[in-house]
Order: sequence, then C-alpha cells, then structure tokens
Amino acid sequence: MSSSAPTSEWLVQVPDFPGSLQKRLDARPQHLAGLKPKISAGEAVFGGATLSKQPVSGETPDMTGSVMLFKANSEEEVLAALENDPYTKAGVWDVKNAKIWPFKCAVRTAL
Repeated sequence: MSSSAPTSEWLVQVPDFPGSLQKRLDARPQHLAGLKPKISAGEAVFGGATLSKQPVSGETPDMTGSVMLFKANSEEEVLAALENDPYTKAGVWDVKNAKIWPFKCAVRTAL
C-alpha cells in the first residue's frame, strides 16, 4: 500500500480455490501476522472468512473465501495487497476471480 494515508474504501470478495482449506489453515498465522501493520495503519478495516455453512460448536469452519474492507488509494493497490498475501502465495486465494468494488461505509460498529 502507499505511504500516504489512503482514504478510498474498497469492498473485496476473494474466493478460495476448491479444496484449499488445509492450505488456508496452515497459512493463517502468516496471514494474520501480515495484517497487523495494515490494521495499525488503518488500511485493513475489517475482514473475515466466508463459510459454506455455520459451523457447530467445536467444528472447523468450512471456509470458502474472504470478504474485507480495505482503505487504499487505488484498486491496483488493493490487488497488489491481495497478490502479496500469504493466502495467495500458499495457493488459497483465487485472486484472478476476486471482486473489488469502490465502497463507502455508512455504519461501523465495534465487536
């Protein structure tokens, strides 16, 4: 991402490649560690996994992709962040089929 404080918001949906759940679980620690500076910089606003169904207690969720809200100066910056993410490098995210929309969030609530 750019060194200037980004103000444009981008809603992102990126699917996982079929059958990549174990790769996702293996790459998750590196993915989350890489997000920490983006969260601190205000570039990663929210994100999480899409699921095939709600898991029952104790069950590993069947993750099928991710949805996130990024702040960036351009769609190209968002795409570069996706391409350099550990999930992409591990063969989890199908970035070629990612959807990136310009977005303006109207409501935000804390967890």
